[in-house]
Amino acid sequence: MRPLEILESRYRGQLYEYLLESPAMILGERFKGGIFRPSSKVLRYSQITGALRVELGLQDIHAVGIIERFDIDFFVYSPQDKVAGRSKIPLMAEVLTDVKARVYIASPTDLPEELFLRIGALATKGFGESSLKIVRVIEVDELRKSIEETSRILSGGGLPELATRLPLREEVYKGVFGISRMIKPIYCYMAYPTSPTTGYYELSLKEGSIVIASSILIRKRGEMFHEGWGMSSIDTLVERIARDRRLRDTQFTSRELNDLAEIYERYGFTVAEIHLRRKIERARNEQEQYKLQTLLSILNLIESSRILRQMGAYIIRNLDIIARMRRR
Repeated sequence: MRPLEILESRYRGQLYEYLLESPAMILGERFKGGIFRPSSKVLRYSQITGALRVELGLQDIHAVGIIERFDIDFFVYSPQDKVAGRSKIPLMAEVLTDVKARVYIASPTDLPEELFLRIGALATKGFGESSLKIVRVIEVDELRKSIEETSRILSGGGLPELATRLPLREEVYKGVFGISRMIKPIYCYMAYPTSPTTGYYELSLKEGSIVIASSILIRKRGEMFHEGWGMSSIDTLVERIARDRRLRDTQFTSRELNDLAEIYERYGFTVAEIHLRRKIERARNEQEQYKLQTLLSILNLIESSRILRQMGAYIIRNLDIIARMRRR
């Protein structure tokens, strides 16, 4: 199959380019078994295509999104057990805010100048509301020329990286979006819905893969729009804390954790450190001293990670839960 062959034969040789803006969205990565839910930093084929199919009522449509900028915030929520009628353990979700992205759509019919979509997780909480405004229509000849530009990046010593996630179906990644050569692919799985309630995981080409493709899909290595590109560092921090053997051997009271978290959140690291060191000096026995030194070590780890203070306080409040994650 030739690059862009399907786009030319079935979709009139055109891609519609839209500018997407969203105040807040959660793009569904998971920290398995954890209390923190990171968000992906890429707008995957399955998410944007699925949202467009629902909105437009068209199944024969393909789309990708390239996020250009975002900020990060956090949202705490507590899922409810519908059978027991009680809330479960509070969870924290990473939220992408003030999102701007380019969306490229292959459609057999004309598309409107503006679209309004809901994309990603927790739509019932108001996340994912997105407006799309058309920028231009890109012709297939322009896309072919841009593939040549990407080839020159590689010949000049650069590494052209895929900036989104696409299914490993030749008619999609090659026939519609013009990936002509995979130099160093990174594979993953992406959810592919077959109905509103069913679906399966499909082998896919992950962002960061080194490929030759039309320039709309490419970002040169080093051209990161946000220092948090890829998975958030918070899940790594939680995993590191959970692996600390001292944490597994220690029991904390809710009051101890809540007091330390409040001091850290309100007054910062230095005051929280003074608070713990004073308590260590006054410890009644070696066991209590050991527990406080463990807290001090974790506090230093949180501070060195440079995450938001509110997030650090949330982790401190849930240290007992994080410890149990590794005991199972």
